[in-house]
Amino acid sequence: MAFKQDESKLVSIFIQTLLYGVYVATFSLTHWVLVHRRTAGETIKRTMMGISLTMFVLATMHIGVNFARVFMAFIKYRDEPGGPAVFFDQLSEFTQIFGTAIYVAQTLVGDAVVLLRCYIVWERRWYVAGFPLILLLGSTASGIGILYTFARVTPHAQIFAIELQNWIVSFFSLTLATNLICTALVASRVWYINRSSKLFSNKSLTPVVLLVIESGAIYSATLIALLILYKVESWFQYVLLDAISPIVGLVFSMIIIRIGLGIILPNGQTRFSAAQSATLRFHPIDELESRTGSVPSHATREVEPHGAKPSLFVREIPEGLELDAMDIEANHLNKPQSSM
Repeated sequence: MAFKQDESKLVSIFIQTLLYGVYVATFSLTHWVLVHRRTAGETIKRTMMGISLTMFVLATMHIGVNFARVFMAFIKYRDEPGGPAVFFDQLSEFTQIFGTAIYVAQTLVGDAVVLLRCYIVWERRWYVAGFPLILLLGSTASGIGILYTFARVTPHAQIFAIELQNWIVSFFSLTLATNLICTALVASRVWYINRSSKLFSNKSLTPVVLLVIESGAIYSATLIALLILYKVESWFQYVLLDAISPIVGLVFSMIIIRIGLGIILPNGQTRFSAAQSATLRFHPIDELESRTGSVPSHATREVEPHGAKPSLFVREIPEGLELDAMDIEANHLNKPQSSM
């Protein structure tokens, strides 16, 4: 039996509440990792703290608006002609526009984080991040178009109205493309660094590659399912639409938690056992060139004291993954633990 508007909203608020509860727990653990799992002398990662807090505030606002809409539909409008279903069709109603604005804002924040991560991992090369940036700008324009159309749509027009479909499909498609492309770019870059480091390192970044792919796949799969449900005009799309809000924050928080607690280290190692060996090493230039045929692009030239041969400072954790909390792992592997 097909879902109706009011039925789908009841299911969606239930699913969103469950996911939000999980998100509250992971957000608290994220805060603990960023604040209390720091090494001696390490400053708080303000960028990650700011992003995490922004996502949590937006997710909290979104579920609050949804609860208000459900309350209004089933209490205030229950005796009105058409009942709650008619209320959910009022696209120009304030809570509908406000909730959509929050959703668009959170989506754009998530896309911006993915893009910034890609830009830094690729050593701030604009030609790599240029196309995803254009997609992000397109998503922003589509989100504004959605809000503008909501405000001017004919009364009681459904969400599947033609004047809305172009904007909504464009918004979901562009954010999907942004995440797929940026995830592929980050994963390929880490894979390349991992391959070029194998000859002089016993560490593997394969778990990092898998984590990046996994985080992108969860969100992308949800977006694909949402697009399909919307195009077939299923009211069940409300369930996935409202679930995405906590999912965006969950994916970001779980990356920080898994890295910060050392869960993804290869060969079953934890952060504490791996701390016994350094991941930042010096190698003579002539040795690296003779063994690999080239100098790794992620190595830094250094000169040893007392006239020794110049060497390369090899960073086994690639620069820029701090937006995925990778710097938490790098710092803990190379600094003494502080007492807590």
